[in-house]
Amino acid sequence: MNEKILKIILGKKKLFVPMIFTEKQFNILGKYINHIRLSNAEKKSLYTSIKKKMEALESFLIEQQDRQYFINNPGDIIPSRLAEAKRIVESYSKRYDKVFIAGSFLFSKEFNDIDIFVVMKRGYKEKQEKNKHIIFLSEKRLASPIFQSASAISVSNFLIAKRLEKKKPSLSELMTMYHEAVIERVRNEERPEALRGLIFDYHLFCRDELISGKQLKEISKKTKLDELDVLIKGLCKKLFSITYLYVEVHTYIKTLDESIKNIKPNSHLIRFKNTYEEMIYGRPKHKAKAA
Repeated sequence: MNEKILKIILGKKKLFVPMIFTEKQFNILGKYINHIRLSNAEKKSLYTSIKKKMEALESFLIEQQDRQYFINNPGDIIPSRLAEAKRIVESYSKRYDKVFIAGSFLFSKEFNDIDIFVVMKRGYKEKQEKNKHIIFLSEKRLASPIFQSASAISVSNFLIAKRLEKKKPSLSELMTMYHEAVIERVRNEERPEALRGLIFDYHLFCRDELISGKQLKEISKKTKLDELDVLIKGLCKKLFSITYLYVEVHTYIKTLDESIKNIKPNSHLIRFKNTYEEMIYGRPKHKAKAA
């Protein structure tokens, strides 16, 4: 058995018991690595069911220069980038215990910088080192959907826990994201962050699906303005009661009416109004003309 991966398993009991190993099997592994005499029953378990599970786990381990690498979705990673990612992880592993690389550097021909994630005990901060964007985050924050999504295509020096903690966004946060997403699409911005956020949340909350950064990039390129209207209506109806939506959105529509009169150009504002009226009334009440 691979002693290095065995030590990782023994040091991360909560990740493996009882999902992969039973309590008894875990204890047998502990005795095995510490050269403690096993009973005949324990030996039988070790060389049958436990061995098979260990072989399956070891198949995910790629070794290079005595360094362990865990690769998530290697088929989505450009081969030359995989080799470079390993070198970067190796370099940062000299300073930090838990490091992983994710983002468009791994799967896209064009990228802005290399996202390097360093997992710490607590805290959060970001810094730039030339073309490297370094994100320091806690184990707890790693469980958030955005970082779990990032790690779906990644290269790391540790086994990234698949633990997801969803936090429901507020109605005002969703509406603001939708407004910014529409403007990003109208302007055809290269990095439409709000648009991607709206798509991400729709898949997460409406389809119970965590999409990767690569999927998000591909979907966002194809998403049209009318589809953004569908996304916001779907999210709002999924996350909030129709009574709450009626009260909150009805009031906001009155504000939009005033803005449409006083702000030019106003086509985006008219779109917002029509979308919200469809959401709470079933159809737009009055079709305003863009100016």
